[in-house]
Order: sequence, then structure tokens, then C-alpha cells
Amino acid sequence: MDFKTFFIKKVMMSFFVSITCISAAMAVIGMIFEPNTRFGYEVFLSPFFFGALASLPLLVKYSKKELSFKQTVIRNVIHFVLLEVGIMSFLYFGEMLTSISKAISLGVSIFIIDLTVYLVLWMNDERTAKEFNNALKRLQNDYGADE
Repeated sequence: MDFKTFFIKKVMMSFFVSITCISAAMAVIGMIFEPNTRFGYEVFLSPFFFGALASLPLLVKYSKKELSFKQTVIRNVIHFVLLEVGIMSFLYFGEMLTSISKAISLGVSIFIIDLTVYLVLWMNDERTAKEFNNALKRLQNDYGADE
């Protein structure tokens, strides 16, 4: 897969799914830990920022050639570590992590969001593969009917 296709299909899809999940996680964690806090409109921009921050580590998975199972697993682990460290570091240095329980809930939320992104990307890839296989079957049937 070339980089442009990878970026559009994987990174951008990851970005938009991440934004949706981050918004939901922010609402739930906020209601639990800071139920009386009120924000201005600038808070609506934070999911976009965190979505971009969460999508950048996905670039570690890019490869022009097919990866082995072991290489895929290693890149998935590296991706997840970069994701957790990047976001948690930003939150820590931004003084947004005020307790261990909040840090743990945010870490678990990042994990759940990452799994959700993988699930959506997998479902999209599966749908694309089915469409491709159906097109190939139609082509084979049409070609076989001409003989």
C-alpha cells in the first residue's frame, strides 16, 4: 500500500473514529471526576487535538511491503506504547492528571478507544475485501461465460 492510500484509509479513519470516542470519554470521565466544572467553547477543539495526537503513532505501522505476523504484533505494541506515553505525557505536563484514579481511568479509556479504532478499521477493511472478492467473482463468471 502506498503512503497516500495508507494515510487516507488508516490515519484519517483513525482520526475521525478517535474524535468520536474521545468526545464520549471526555464526557464520561468529566462527569465522574469533575461534575461541577463548566467550560467555554474552546473545549470543543480538544477532541480534534487529541484525535490528531492519537493518530500520529499509527504512522509506525506503515510499510510498503506485507508484514509478517511477528512484525505486525511488534508494530502494534510500539503503536500502543507511543499512544499511551504520548497522550498521558501531554496530560501530565498539562497538569490535567490530578489523581492516580483519573490517570488509570484515562489510560483505560485510551486503550478502549484504541480497540474501537481497530475494530472500525477492521470492519472497513473486511467490507472492502468482500466488495473486491465479489467483483472478482463477477469478473470470473463473466469471463467464464464468454468461453
